[in-house]
Amino acid sequence: MKANFIKQVIPVAVFALAVAGAFTTNAMNVRSKTVATVQGYVKLNPQGTSCEQRDMCSTINNGNICTVGLVPGATPLFAKNSANQCTVTVYRP
Repeated sequence: MKANFIKQVIPVAVFALAVAGAFTTNAMNVRSKTVATVQGYVKLNPQGTSCEQRDMCSTINNGNICTVGLVPGATPLFAKNSANQCTVTVYRP
């Protein structure tokens, strides 16, 4: 009787674990798609008070600075701060 109980419970437990894994994976995918994209601007002066709109960038630090055309080594882009100055570092989406 104990062997029958184990044979019936193990498949149910494995199925429950698989369902839990699927929900966890789906939640991670949904979160990764909610990256905060912001408009990237080129600084036209060192103070960042004059800017030119360019490409979309991300606020999530992934180690890759957002640049014009998303080309590595090109002119870096910045987001505007609360004072409307282009001084906030942004990253590649």
